[in-house]
Amino acid sequence: MSTDATLKPLTSRIALLRCDSERKPKATFFGCRGDDAIKPNNYETIMMITESVNKQTTNNKLYDTNKAKFITFEGIEGCGKSTQCKLLYDYLLSKNIKVILTREIGGVDSAEAIRDIVVNQDLLPISELMLVMAARHEHIQKLILPKLQDNYWVICDRFVDSTACYQGLYQEIGINKVYRLHQELMFNLMPDLTYLVKLEPTEALRRALCRDANNKFEDKNLEFYQRIYQGFHNLAKQFLQRIINIDANNLTQEEVHNEILKFLPLRVTA
Repeated sequence: MSTDATLKPLTSRIALLRCDSERKPKATFFGCRGDDAIKPNNYETIMMITESVNKQTTNNKLYDTNKAKFITFEGIEGCGKSTQCKLLYDYLLSKNIKVILTREIGGVDSAEAIRDIVVNQDLLPISELMLVMAARHEHIQKLILPKLQDNYWVICDRFVDSTACYQGLYQEIGINKVYRLHQELMFNLMPDLTYLVKLEPTEALRRALCRDANNKFEDKNLEFYQRIYQGFHNLAKQFLQRIINIDANNLTQEEVHNEILKFLPLRVTA
């Protein structure tokens, strides 16, 4: 098969995303607090494009049961999202649906090598952001887009929303810059659906401490957990049609899983 023939499905999906982005809905602006607040005269066009793509993917793709879905899980450390990723993956397999389970930072060998640097070394904020973006570009090009084109569902443990919270919350970066770079470098590929697994920061920190810190993000204090929690909360309010809040407080793993299944297409859960 020629190279052009191999790339054609990928370019078709990218073209569709760019076509979606040409619509002009009312602008939505992201922000957390203080210097992280959005200034409309900075990235209005970027935010309009991002909101447009999110609305299109949610309204037109999520319940189009003939197409594979790109589903992401987000949340603070210790919230249980990785467990829920695996439970959903196993569930879809039980329904004879083609699906892969992947993660960020990582997913492919080159991105996993970058992950080892990001999660274990102290880096300057911009350096860390650029490494995360490099890993995501490898991940999207080498795994996510090809699998979606082959009609595989893709379940990803973290994606751009985590970057917005973990890297974007550094004051010198800001959440806006994260989404602007994603739009410019990653074809603005956004999930069809994002599950935000919400657990109170005090409980999440307790869980993380019990399992010992596996990376620098787990080995943080309560203030850090609270700030990231609030960041995700703010994003969920901006992406109302894409991000589904899953309250994991006082629920068992199976109960959380059942809540997640309520938002899958009927063809899958029937």
